[in-house]
Amino acid sequence: MEGNTKKIITPKGFVLNGIIFGPEKPKNIFIYVHGLTGSLFSHISLFEKIVNKDSAVLAFNNRGSGVITPVKRLCSNKKGYKTISIGMIREVFTDCVDDIEGAVACAKSFGAKNIFLMGHSTGCQKSVYYLEKKQTSPVKGAILLAPMSDYADAVAFTDKKVFAKAVNCARKMVKAGDGHEFMPEDIWPRLIEAQRFLSLNTPDSIEEIFTYASNQNPKILWKVKKPLLTILAENDDCRDRSIKEIASWFEKNMINKKCQTKIVKKSLHGFDGHEEELSGLIKKWVNEYYK
Repeated sequence: MEGNTKKIITPKGFVLNGIIFGPEKPKNIFIYVHGLTGSLFSHISLFEKIVNKDSAVLAFNNRGSGVITPVKRLCSNKKGYKTISIGMIREVFTDCVDDIEGAVACAKSFGAKNIFLMGHSTGCQKSVYYLEKKQTSPVKGAILLAPMSDYADAVAFTDKKVFAKAVNCARKMVKAGDGHEFMPEDIWPRLIEAQRFLSLNTPDSIEEIFTYASNQNPKILWKVKKPLLTILAENDDCRDRSIKEIASWFEKNMINKKCQTKIVKKSLHGFDGHEEELSGLIKKWVNEYYK
């Protein structure tokens, strides 16, 4: 499988690294949206199974790539750009719309009939949020790979007192205008900005789209009118309950008749070793509805 590098320019002028794998004029393009600290290479073994004479994968680094990652933004200085340190611990979730919009524009340049988003983990939240905000996007639908709630994970696997103290601290920091400062180490040992901590770990966050743990109405998900293929990992190491319960929640809250929910047995969150089955489910869904 060969790939060609692409510089993706977002509407707001951010320059993101990308690679297109597959034919020059594909029928289908899958835009891969990686998860927390991930990269365009995070699921390259899956790309190898998807790419064929009709299908290509456009993988790119969004602003949540790595822990702290330098990203260029075009401007009018002598260099023509400035470098900004972003990465998972500093990104603002809503910026994902700008990132994905840049990738969609790149995908359109290949003249593909069908453009799909293919998000993994937190890339699923980003894909859904983008489709809710960009209702007229040329994207036909999205594949959600292991869409887990980060809030559910935090509540299930963090000491309650430690977690409550951290949330209280982060809220005070944001209220005081210090949302882009890092959390105090004695409050939260893992480096992260206060605003990013709240975005990932609180039930009232925009990022809490898959609300099976917070028991809120998934209003953002309900507003997405395009088809979604949800693929869950049976033994997902980020789940807080049985995967069947989570699958039932997704089935209940999908509004488009072309939406499907599937479970890959014995798989962990990253689907390692299950790429053949995963690609088969994706191709079957696409062939069923997008001939």
